[in-house]
Parts: sequence; C-alpha cells; structure tokens
Amino acid sequence: MELRKEGTYFFNAENEQIELENDLVYAFLKSSDLKNKEVTEVREYTIIPQKKIGQETDYIKEFYPLTYQYLKANEGSFDKRKSNIYKGKPKFSIFGIGDYSFKPYKVAISGLYKTFSFTLVFPLDEKPIMLDDTCYFLGFDTAEEAIITHRLLNHAITQKFLKSIVFLEAKRAFTKDILMRINLSTLARLVNFSDLGLDYHFQKYWDKYLQNLRNEQLTPQLSLF
Repeated sequence: MELRKEGTYFFNAENEQIELENDLVYAFLKSSDLKNKEVTEVREYTIIPQKKIGQETDYIKEFYPLTYQYLKANEGSFDKRKSNIYKGKPKFSIFGIGDYSFKPYKVAISGLYKTFSFTLVFPLDEKPIMLDDTCYFLGFDTAEEAIITHRLLNHAITQKFLKSIVFLEAKRAFTKDILMRINLSTLARLVNFSDLGLDYHFQKYWDKYLQNLRNEQLTPQLSLF
C-alpha cells in the first residue's frame, strides 16, 4: 500500500511498476517526514480504499479497475494480517480512517521522535495528505485555522508545558493522552496575537478563532489527536 511515484506510474516496495487511477491514491507521511515546520511535498503515496472504518470496498472493482486489479493481485498479503480489527471487515480494509482524515489542512506531530515541534501539513494536488499511525494530528477546513493552531502549539508556553509532562524515554514520547492535555482555549487566552508572528491579515481570523473556541467549535477536535 506504500508507493512512490515516478511520472504517471507508481512503484511499490518490491519495485514493481503499477498503473493506478489517481482517485484513491493520496500523498502519505510518516513520523520521519515531520521534521520541518511545514510540509508541502512528500516521498510516498498510499491507497485509501475507504473513507470510514467498515465501508464496503466492492465499488473499487466497478469504478477503479486498475486499482482493484492491483489490490486483488495482493489479496494474500491482506489475508495474512492477524489483527482482530480486520476480522469480518470488507476486503482491503484499513483502520484509523474517518472524516478527519480528509480535512485539507493538518497540524501534526510524531509520536515516535523526541521533538516537540508541530508540523503544518498542506494539501497536495488539491487532495489532503494522509499520515500513518505513528503520527497525531488535528484537521482543519481552512488554512488560517491550521496556521493559527500551528503557531499556538509551537509557542514557548506549549513547549514548556509539554516538556514538563512528556517522558522522553518512552517508546512513544507523545501519546493521545498527553496531547489531549493541551487546552487550546486556555492557551489562546495566555497568548497575544502579536506573539504569534503573523501579519495583520490574520487579525480577523484570530478574532474568529477565539470566538470559535468560546463556542467550543474547535476544542472537540482535540479528541482526534
């Protein structure tokens, strides 16, 4: 399912050249890709056959015959998966997928690396970039919300807080429980707009952002970490 792209063709880990329809292929990031403040290009791609857990996959055969042919040729590999989460599920099922996965703008952090920096992830080719299960992220519909959140999460206050609660010797330094201890509403009250390093264009978005926090329209997203 992990592919690289050269021209119009994709290649899998065994260096097999594959021709696929583009609709189900998405740019893909791993923890090792979250080293910079922003991501606008990728090294890998992946096939996303479902938009939610348990969605039927029969449609692929009808609408995406090239993709189906490739998946069918590798059906044995899917059948060898031992995890109970795949039992009784449609063929070629994946996990950790939902509406949040398809948000165009994301703020992400690696669960494996000992870095406290959050990365801003932009869409690529008008499609959201996907992240693997070693990453945690929040998804947003607008670039402005994502950029403001990115600045807040990389603020010195947040960094100091995280460093006080993260156990760096753990296999996963950052976990969902750790990240959910960040309270965006409290953080936004402690930070002035001038501290974010954003130009005046963002002032109106900052005011709306604060209003959304007061209306609890942003805070539920923390459950996605």
